Amino acid sequence: MNVVVIGTGLVGAATAFALHKAGIACTLYDQVDLVAAALNSNGTPLDVDFGDTGGSVLLAPSATRVLKSLGLFDEVVAQSSTSPHINWYKMDGSAAVQLDVVPLNARMEPDPELQAPLQILRSKLHSILLKACQQAGIRMFMGKKLVRVEEQAYSVTAHFADGTTAKGDLLVGADGIHSATRRTIFGESSKSQFTGVLGYIGVVDLVANNIKMNETCGFYIDRVKKELVCTFRVSEQIGAINIMTFHEPDPEETEGWRPYSDLPKHSARLAELVRGWGVPDHVEQMIRKAYRISPASIYDLPDLDAYHKGRTVLVGDAAHGMVPNAGLGLGTGMEDVGALFELFKRLPDQKDLHSVLSIYSKLRVPQATANANRSREMAKQYYSSSVLGPSFSHFLLRAGIFAFNHNLMKFYSIFDCPKEVEKAIASMPKA
Repeated sequence: MNVVVIGTGLVGAATAFALHKAGIACTLYDQVDLVAAALNSNGTPLDVDFGDTGGSVLLAPSATRVLKSLGLFDEVVAQSSTSPHINWYKMDGSAAVQLDVVPLNARMEPDPELQAPLQILRSKLHSILLKACQQAGIRMFMGKKLVRVEEQAYSVTAHFADGTTAKGDLLVGADGIHSATRRTIFGESSKSQFTGVLGYIGVVDLVANNIKMNETCGFYIDRVKKELVCTFRVSEQIGAINIMTFHEPDPEETEGWRPYSDLPKHSARLAELVRGWGVPDHVEQMIRKAYRISPASIYDLPDLDAYHKGRTVLVGDAAHGMVPNAGLGLGTGMEDVGALFELFKRLPDQKDLHSVLSIYSKLRVPQATANANRSREMAKQYYSSSVLGPSFSHFLLRAGIFAFNHNLMKFYSIFDCPKEVEKAIASMPKA
């Protein structure tokens, strides 16, 4: 079997590597021309370095389980740090609320290695995944913008803007929340919608700038003004910061509008803006001393009833891109990877492809939709205030975190890929 994977981001690269590990041949395509991701003329992989754009990502057991099954966990651990607590504050750093993540995860994850979430620069994780693909001999073609997907009786063809095509037995859309694959197979009504939240992502050298950061993960919130600043200690040296604020879009604005365009473009000016929000000194300094600042606009996707159609299947943000407020997006995408990995290990023949895709959608749609809804609810909590005032909203957050810490409510659930796939296959009608 031959698979065409559209998108070389985190989930796209992980999918390609997982398919390779399951004995399925695949090729990666991306519209971005990542010259550093190419192979040398003699076929050996180049050293990939994507810089520190994109800030950091949090890897919970949902993601680390899959990375471990692919043999990449140890390398990820070596380039990350643990994040055992999540903290919420009012914007000035008062009224701290703390979620103890390790005991929470221990109720669902029996492997002690996986119970503490990991913080890692997105660029480092991306590099690990792409290097794994290169070392496995997976070919990558860059500068390939998808314009159309064409289904044949026994194959599927991707058509690119440069006039070239790629044919395979299966096409995987891993091209992110603005997925051209998704729009092509499910229509324009399935495209992403701007949520009204915009902001910046930064990376800072804590040691060089003598910035003391106690929390490994902190959220500073002003619900009345709809402002949010998130801080992450990626390592003893590196910190990452996200700045977001809610913006009410003007109906007259065009669909292609990027709402961050009128915000400050430089870290010093951005720090002055956020200082006016009343953040603690170390948060302001993280912004002021950031050596990379990237704009970000937050989008959400309409829920789908299935993640496949014909010989095309969606994974990651292309399937269920969600607002980032609950930190469930990447983990949900990695669960997609794990599910396909387990399915193709058990059902590698072309004659079983329809069954693989049907089981994949049946398993993943309910889990991913629940995670997306959890993220939306968390966003409402961040960007809205009770009629009784912001202090009452913060009290409600404190009550919720208390319930999570004391096992009175479930914060999220882990999708057990091998177990769920085995159960689904066992329930298939016998031929």
